[in-house]
Amino acid sequence: MQVDVGTWDVLGDEARGVREAVFLVEQGIARELEWDQWDALAVHAVARDARGVAIGTGRLLPAQFDPERAGVGHIGRMAVLAQARRGGTGGLILASLMQEARLQGFSAIVLNAQTYVAAFYVAHGFVAFGPQFLEVDIPHVSMRAPL
Repeated sequence: MQVDVGTWDVLGDEARGVREAVFLVEQGIARELEWDQWDALAVHAVARDARGVAIGTGRLLPAQFDPERAGVGHIGRMAVLAQARRGGTGGLILASLMQEARLQGFSAIVLNAQTYVAAFYVAHGFVAFGPQFLEVDIPHVSMRAPL
C-alpha cells in the first residue's frame, strides 16, 4: 500500500472517487454537502492498493480554516472504501496527515469523528471532547490529539 500527500490538483480525482463511494453512495450524504471551498486549499492524502487503485483518502485543512485555534490543525473527510477497511489503510492516511501537520508547525490536531469509528481515533492517540452532535444527520464527536 502507498499513501501520497499533495494538492487537490494532483490527488483530487482519486480523492473524489473514494469520497463519492463512501459518503454519497454508502452513507447517503447529499452531494452539495460533501464538496466545499476547502478542498482547493487543503493538503490531501490518497492511499492506493498494490494495483495502484485509490482505496482511501483524507485531508488536512489550512490554518485559516479555524483562526481561533492557532497552532491546531484540522483533519477531515477521512474515508476508506468498504472492501479495504480494517487493513491499516485509515491508520496510514491518518499518520501521513498528522506528519504533514507537524511539518506545517501545528502542535495538535482536531477532527470530527463519526461516533461509530471513534475507537479507531482513540487507538491513534485522540481523545474525545465536548458533546455528541449531528453533522449531515450522522452522530459525531470532536476529538483531539497532540503532535
